[in-house]
Amino acid sequence: MTERSPTLEAVIAACRPPSLDGLSARMLWATNRFWMETANIKSKRWGGKGPQHWYALLYMMKAFERALRITRRYEHGTQNAERLEVRKVELSFPELPPAFEGLTIMHLSDLHLDGMPGLPERVSAVVRGLDVDLAVLTGDYRTELHGPIRATIDGLGQIARALRAREGILGILGNHDDCHMVAPMEAMGIRMLINERVVLERQGQRLQVIGTDDVHYYYTDQALHALEHAKDAFTIAMVHSPELFDVAEKLGVALYLCGHTHGGQVCLPGGIPLIKHLSRGEAYFRGTWRHGAMQGVTSVGVGTSGIPVRFNTRAEILLLTLRRTSSPTPRL
Repeated sequence: MTERSPTLEAVIAACRPPSLDGLSARMLWATNRFWMETANIKSKRWGGKGPQHWYALLYMMKAFERALRITRRYEHGTQNAERLEVRKVELSFPELPPAFEGLTIMHLSDLHLDGMPGLPERVSAVVRGLDVDLAVLTGDYRTELHGPIRATIDGLGQIARALRAREGILGILGNHDDCHMVAPMEAMGIRMLINERVVLERQGQRLQVIGTDDVHYYYTDQALHALEHAKDAFTIAMVHSPELFDVAEKLGVALYLCGHTHGGQVCLPGGIPLIKHLSRGEAYFRGTWRHGAMQGVTSVGVGTSGIPVRFNTRAEILLLTLRRTSSPTPRL
């Protein structure tokens, strides 16, 4: 039998690269995130990559800590940091689906569980008495950028067991977090949103939550691709820092939940921060805010970063209630 020559279509098909359909977005993300973490690379939103400058900041914080100890202000700062309060905030949205009127959300951010002794126990004691529809965790579960994660995971597991959220617990990663933390967090019942979304349904109506990877150190366009779904339904975005505020508003996000800044953590009298640690969105470093049609909440955080002290700021757990009204947004 004479062997037939391959058709042009067959030759073209043979030259095509293998399909990426079987390669999940999670796998692509994990590969890139792991490389950036191990290479100590900070990825910028408008292109370009460079080394993180965390160690220079750490040196300055250690010098500040020494100054506090010399002036005998260190103990006062640690006592301030240990004070944790629950703040209740109502947010109004004319476009909120009626079935979600009164939705309650517990917002915890910047726990840094390895930064202060006894913090997991204190947080667990507070949240155990709070009953909400949804709990959201907006990143920075540990203080260190590298190294063991067991202490952080154990502390987070203790808090997760204390949480009472009817619609579940959602989480994202912050710039202090390790990509290896995703699997154990999901094993303890936290639904991690890695540039992904989850849809809640009530009486045939939909509300969605989109969560992105950290955009302060580990920005990729996958975060933007995830937010492109914002116009599909009433959307709450979970982003570790406020630095995507402008894009999120343009894409149709209704509520933007973030943290990262600690409200300054160490502030001058009147709450004037010494450091905001933001590349953009500095006006939104604390409290409730509005950008265009979008509302936002930047948590002051639960834990501390670098040094376990606070001055002129107060650690907080936020209890948010969504209302379908047109009343002005209250300020924190």
